[in-house]
Amino acid sequence: MNRRKFVFTSTIFLLVITVAVAGLAFFSNFTARAFVPELPNAIHYLPADSQAVFGMNVQKFIASPIYAEFMAKHGNEIGADLADFIAKTGVDPRQDITYIIAAGRPAQHKGAGVVIAVGRFDATAITSFISSKGTPINVDYKGANVLMVPEADGTKLEKGIAFLSGSEVALGDLESLRAVLDVRSHSLPSIDSTSLADLLKNLNSNEMFWFAGNPASILAKAPANAPFVPSMSAIQSIFGTLNLTSRVEGKITVTATSDVAAGQLADFVRGLIALGNLASAQNPDLAELIRNVQIAQRTNQFDVTVNFPMDLIHKLEASKAQFIK
Repeated sequence: MNRRKFVFTSTIFLLVITVAVAGLAFFSNFTARAFVPELPNAIHYLPADSQAVFGMNVQKFIASPIYAEFMAKHGNEIGADLADFIAKTGVDPRQDITYIIAAGRPAQHKGAGVVIAVGRFDATAITSFISSKGTPINVDYKGANVLMVPEADGTKLEKGIAFLSGSEVALGDLESLRAVLDVRSHSLPSIDSTSLADLLKNLNSNEMFWFAGNPASILAKAPANAPFVPSMSAIQSIFGTLNLTSRVEGKITVTATSDVAAGQLADFVRGLIALGNLASAQNPDLAELIRNVQIAQRTNQFDVTVNFPMDLIHKLEASKAQFIK
């Protein structure tokens, strides 16, 4: 592992874990509860042009069976690097990070974006650790110290870390980090001034994963002749949460442009479920999973809920592995 990859793999390894289950999150949909407890204060540092927000309750994830399974499979791969990171920084991400927040913005180049970790951090020790692995470039911006780690040839500053406070650290490209610091200094509008803030009020930080977003920018990049685009273009917003314990429990709430559009979207999803039922005729485990997907419409919104045992995922993985053989 080269110097730059080692530093950032150690620092945000829990984000990698999040990515490892992201496919399951989108496959299984989401569960929503409202209003309390509030989301981390770091949400207010996100720029107003953020079009999607994703959050993770790290401690709830760490306590889950899916994390135990992940470590059983991959613990040896990250163990040495993690132990070195803990020893030199005094930060154990498994204990000292409480939340991870990521935001997506329009017109960003590949690899751009920001992740904010909330927890307990020692900026001096982390800086010393990063410096021991290379020569970071210090950038002072809006009263914050930003450490940028150059590429191997030293010609490009791709990723960096900004210390927002003793309990908040941001990681990402320089443009994204500057945007967060601009919001923090009130020189750039925050997400609080947008409709996305209203969606976030429906979310609960006690959930394992939660998200809210406006899919318009994503759909705008889809091919015009894609079969789902006409239906999906009626979506105004989406929010939801997901818990992975001994069960997969979730709900995603979709708001459409009108009652009629919501009904059409709900019917579109029902059609996909019907196709899934046909495909699952010879697979009782897949059939049980699909039976636990429910759709309910109310005015211009509809909910898609799931609730099934985690064992079903394991059975489906085993079936897939056997089929491949």
